[in-house]
Amino acid sequence: MIFVYILFLLYASVSLQYHVPVANQYGQNLLSARDNEQDSRPNRIAVLEEPTNDIHPDQHDGLRKARLGERCGQGHKKCKAHLCCSPAGYCGMTAAHCKSPDCQIGWGTCDADKVPQGLPTKEIQRPQNGPVPYGEVIVTCKTSYTFAMTFDDGPNEFTRDLLDLLDKYKAKATFFVTGVNSGKGQIDDFSRPWGSLIQRMHYSGHQIASHTWSHQDLTAVSREQRHQQILKNEAALRNILGGFPTYMRPPYSKCDHACLRDVEQLGYHVISFNLDTADYLNDSPEKIQRSKDIVNKALSKPSPAGRPFLAIGHDIHAQTVYNLTEYILRRVNEAGYRAVTVGECLEDPRDNWYRWDYRKKSD
Repeated sequence: MIFVYILFLLYASVSLQYHVPVANQYGQNLLSARDNEQDSRPNRIAVLEEPTNDIHPDQHDGLRKARLGERCGQGHKKCKAHLCCSPAGYCGMTAAHCKSPDCQIGWGTCDADKVPQGLPTKEIQRPQNGPVPYGEVIVTCKTSYTFAMTFDDGPNEFTRDLLDLLDKYKAKATFFVTGVNSGKGQIDDFSRPWGSLIQRMHYSGHQIASHTWSHQDLTAVSREQRHQQILKNEAALRNILGGFPTYMRPPYSKCDHACLRDVEQLGYHVISFNLDTADYLNDSPEKIQRSKDIVNKALSKPSPAGRPFLAIGHDIHAQTVYNLTEYILRRVNEAGYRAVTVGECLEDPRDNWYRWDYRKKSD
């Protein structure tokens, strides 16, 4: 009897050493929480429950007993097939591991590795038409009393309501669209709402521009990866609109000499801003007044009078959509400005904003 009891204790000890619970009593994913831990045991075993945020459902059964939590990234090895390398350097398959731009490209599977359907856009001709320079950073508009409001990182869950608000004020804006960031899925997957929202933007007279495929820092990736960030987003937008933009904004507004050379060769105007609403720092009811104050100060005494503004915001933030934007539109009207697209404020004809793909799928 004593021998059996000792065997039981040994079994329990081994089980506790290697068992990793996937969720605690509050439903929090502990596998994702490991991203913030420095665990000295890289080969712990995880038994997965049925996750709702699994980006690889078709491989889920095959990975049920996979080793998760192994170290990956610089100084370590690549993750096994179908696993993603998290920003903290652990292999896994949750959305926290796989979503871009944080998933480590090249060290496992990432959202950024997905490829839009259809023909690549690389061979499409790219004439550099119109008065707006290519491959140079543009920070301001040309036309007096214009206010070009731009929104980065969407579309997202708040974008539909933002479009309704712009319609209400008969205002135009420019949307710098990302293809697959933040775990939202591909924009050209019409089982999701993003494609129809982008079509609505276009039909409503707003301008659509590129913010790259998965929001990677274009100065921190290889030249080939930089090209793919732009070309994949082109293909996705082509699948939605029939063409793709000639305007882009690099993520984090970072584009060094090598980056500018590449985007110029691809035929892009590089758009920055001269009015930062700082909405990404103030996305709470208590802080959003700070962004309002920034806009109010700019419009109260523009120097010179009628100075045009090229402003940046983000339609992924609730306070931007449901609080800040309406304030901006009211102040723009009160100050005698017009809310317009970037192309209009730069006096660039609409025909120059896009390149259309007239090829047949079989070409």
